[in-house]
Amino acid sequence: MLFTTVCVGVVALITSLSANAAFVVSGGSTQDLTTIAGNDFNTELQGLGFSEMTTSAQLSVDMDGSVTFYYIAAESGYTNSFNYGSGSSISITENNDSFDWDGWYSFSVDVKANEKLDFSFTSASALALTPVDNADGSNLEGLGIIAGESMSELVLAYNDNYLGFVDSDFDDMLVRAEFIPTAVPVPAAIWLFASGLLGMVGMARRKKAA
Repeated sequence: MLFTTVCVGVVALITSLSANAAFVVSGGSTQDLTTIAGNDFNTELQGLGFSEMTTSAQLSVDMDGSVTFYYIAAESGYTNSFNYGSGSSISITENNDSFDWDGWYSFSVDVKANEKLDFSFTSASALALTPVDNADGSNLEGLGIIAGESMSELVLAYNDNYLGFVDSDFDDMLVRAEFIPTAVPVPAAIWLFASGLLGMVGMARRKKAA
């Protein structure tokens, strides 16, 4: 029984090292998602447990890992694009597109702890304003970060006319982001602690047998 308890305790310690790995939202202002008037996907987002949106903030992660981005919805009839670095991108032209949490298109990138994620939103529309860029903090008024209880998965919502020339509903393109941390190496101290406990178990058994 004691041996089992020790094993369970060690596993719990190891698991706890990565349990809190998550996206980090820096700065900005947060409001109730229901106050974003005109968002076509409020019902679907709230049904999935999302309740708040943060605007004018930057996004990073708190440890090394990978992020998979899924295009899940768009209201705009313009051609909007989601880009990562100089490589991966998703461009879509949709008008009141249906919501698909599993996504029509996706790609994954490796990310580093505490670095601003290198993504941006752009629009081909002549009416749309300057592209939103998370990495350098440009025009973050056009980026909505929709987070729920789990900070390992959230939604990035693009508003391609974020100064109010057309709307401010943050539903012109929605991208789901899912973070998976790199496996955490277990510190030697934990193994030393575990071996010490197991040694005590062995001594207790020998005394009992004697």
